[in-house]
Amino acid sequence: MEKDVTIYNFCPCFKDFEGELICLNDDSLVDIEHSIFAADILNQEASIELVKQFEVGDGKTCYSSIYTYDGFVYCSSQGFKIRIHKENITADMLKQSIRLYALGPTEITVDCASCIYGILLALVLSQDKASIKRYLDEFSLKVAMKFTEMELKEIDETTPYFETVQAYLVELLEDQYYWQEVHEKLVESEEPQPLVDLVSKMELLDRLQFLFYSQVLNIRSIENSRILVRMLSHILRTSRNILNLNEEIHSLVATNSIGGHEEDETLISKIEDYMEKSRTLDHFFGNIADIMKATS
Repeated sequence: MEKDVTIYNFCPCFKDFEGELICLNDDSLVDIEHSIFAADILNQEASIELVKQFEVGDGKTCYSSIYTYDGFVYCSSQGFKIRIHKENITADMLKQSIRLYALGPTEITVDCASCIYGILLALVLSQDKASIKRYLDEFSLKVAMKFTEMELKEIDETTPYFETVQAYLVELLEDQYYWQEVHEKLVESEEPQPLVDLVSKMELLDRLQFLFYSQVLNIRSIENSRILVRMLSHILRTSRNILNLNEEIHSLVATNSIGGHEEDETLISKIEDYMEKSRTLDHFFGNIADIMKATS
């Protein structure tokens, strides 16, 4: 017997980061092109055959729409299953996340996507403090690998956790010293204030990241649940601060209002490097803030 198909006019994996449209499915950060698509074309009575006719499968077109079928959640434009933190999202999990987000008949739209994503991630981790510790471990290792450009393809028990994270901590320290020196020179030469503010924020961002990774390293050895909960609350505060600061910096650079740095090739390179990393920081620290807020 044919299973019912339910269409939703939003997708939890759709992310608009300062005008950059990204798909977060399966823990990815894939650039996408938004296509205006009315989900009511595929109404609540839609069959799977009709839904499949609208799939494009090109890996980039996004309807910001999903559907449930046979107990799982699928992307309307690409047809693949919706996955978060290595787990397939079920129709029941989607319904539960909607109930937790909207108490009442509120219609979920694409603007609610990031909130639903955060709730689903919390459900995947099952509100288990031990699972959160493992997630923080995987997160810190994954970002350290990405930002230090190490040639490690997969994270498993053989991955040198401490060495990898410590290598990133060294980079963060070196960047802090760089931004401190630049800040002093800019103030001394009376460069434009927006540029001075940017450099100051970049230094603070590196300091907050260094604090975060140090906190994560500390909780690896903590077994006392009371101490762990207190440490997790500090990590949550640090994550929120990083998230907010990252948004401020990205907006400042994106508006192209800082000026006064065109001839400094090293500074230009550093800013460009940050812009490549900024959406990764937004994604991962946003995840941490969401799951820890939901499990506190």
